[in-house]
Amino acid sequence: MMMNFEFPEDQIYFEKLLIETDHPLSILHFTSLFDFRDPALKRKAFSRIRNSVFSTLVEEFGLVCMLQLEGCAAESGFAVDHLIPLSTNKLNKELRTIVPPKGKKVPAQSFGSNHIDNLIIACNKCNGHKKHRLLERAQLLSILRAKNMI
Repeated sequence: MMMNFEFPEDQIYFEKLLIETDHPLSILHFTSLFDFRDPALKRKAFSRIRNSVFSTLVEEFGLVCMLQLEGCAAESGFAVDHLIPLSTNKLNKELRTIVPPKGKKVPAQSFGSNHIDNLIIACNKCNGHKKHRLLERAQLLSILRAKNMI
């Protein structure tokens, strides 16, 4: 299967983020995490599967926040979150140093999928804090290990 990153440096970024140096995996091992289609289409599709995915994840991992960010609060309720966000402008900001026009935001790129591999349970507080951000490498790898992906 081919990965269709818009820019070669994006693929390199995700290889460094996802692949442990002593591990024989390639980026192709993580194709289920990515979907480069229009984020609006992915959001609409996610709305249709959210409840069933929530049930599946709770059955497999329990009703616990898999993000465990600072200030994690189970009492805030729970939601399904994307490990790799459906879209983010992080790489446009950091790799290409795009500066937004006055009053605008840096354009976002489409990355994350609605595949169960890319979905986790998060408390509403952690989910709201993470938003469209990418997780730190150590935290992302820890979650992927818990999901038996690495």
